[in-house]
Amino acid sequence: MNLQGAGAWHFIILTTFLTLLSACGGGSTDEDPLEIPKVTYQALPTSMSVNEGETVRLTLNLTGKGVEQLKFNWQVSQDIPFTGQGTDTINFTAPNVDQLSTINVQVTLENSSKVIGFSDQRTSVIVANIETLNENNGNIPQSNLPKVDNLNFDGLTSGSTWFNEQVSFTSTINSSGNTITVETRRLNLTYIEAINLSSETITLSECGLTGSFDIDVVNYAAGIECETSSTLNISQNDNEFRLARMCGDKIVAASTYTKKSENKLTSNGELSLSFSSYENLPSTNQVCGIVATSEVKSYSPDNTLIEKAEASALRLFTEYQGNPFELQFLIDDLPTTLFSSLHTSILRDNVAKINSSVLPEISNLAGSEFGTIIFDFGNTDKNIKADFDFSLSSTGGHKESIEGSFTLLFE
Repeated sequence: MNLQGAGAWHFIILTTFLTLLSACGGGSTDEDPLEIPKVTYQALPTSMSVNEGETVRLTLNLTGKGVEQLKFNWQVSQDIPFTGQGTDTINFTAPNVDQLSTINVQVTLENSSKVIGFSDQRTSVIVANIETLNENNGNIPQSNLPKVDNLNFDGLTSGSTWFNEQVSFTSTINSSGNTITVETRRLNLTYIEAINLSSETITLSECGLTGSFDIDVVNYAAGIECETSSTLNISQNDNEFRLARMCGDKIVAASTYTKKSENKLTSNGELSLSFSSYENLPSTNQVCGIVATSEVKSYSPDNTLIEKAEASALRLFTEYQGNPFELQFLIDDLPTTLFSSLHTSILRDNVAKINSSVLPEISNLAGSEFGTIIFDFGNTDKNIKADFDFSLSSTGGHKESIEGSFTLLFE
């Protein structure tokens, strides 16, 4: 597949600095200065979709005299091999994937300080596995932990801190006969508040949220309806345990707890915020974060994948002027993509929100404007960094511009 990008053509002028005067006696060189006249390049697309095994071609389509003197540095995530390093065009083969996967690509111009007009380019290549419904058993990973008959509560101490990853997988048939599958994933920092050995119940709370809740180990996710037999698999080692509800041989829900500390930790991230008219929030490492993602797939009656969509919710909790403060992002992408719009419209429900009693004019508004969240090139599911900017307009007419950055770690 020839994927050259759908961006508008950009006109740029690339020029070199004049040759420096000789240091001896202030004389000048007899050599003519190197000049690169007018060239054009084509911006990379924001994103593109391919199937596994397809050839991906990305090009800047440079034209003009002197372009052979330019050298470009390409980066392709996941250590995927490619050809064309140094040139304006690269090619690689989309890898085989078990699930929808995103490959991030970035290109910069070497010695860019000596040229004017070129902007670093980024794109996301979304790779789909060629699958049928029968091949899609959900993307819930199998556990490498040793299986046990019963959970050992000895290492589950009150006041300890754990990273929790919850995943679930559902499948339904709509009125058109299409099968809709939904996989959700939720990551957060969790505390063990109490253990009841007689009932095999764990009382938990979550960093950033108020209140607590109980997990009945024996009856974990027992309310999920199965067409086949429903069983519980428990696996555990010294610092990690997992509860997995099975429908037949398929995992439909699982919750994995990985110990972070014997003590209660109050942060798994960092955040900084700048306001246009309010006091800024200096960079703080007292931040709790929750990330939830969802992937929806639709299969035709002949079990062929025909459509898919993604969504994410990111919640960051800290304090602002001594009071609770929450920053929230709802987007139609995953945190492993390069960026997403934060402009709420009829076509997109993306939004950035602030919840704070100190900032009532801009708290919990329905939409945000003219914003973008840019995710770090090296993001993973459990290591998320981003820069963002957006505007909020209150019903009273106040408009606030906000920008900042954050980091969330779940490992």
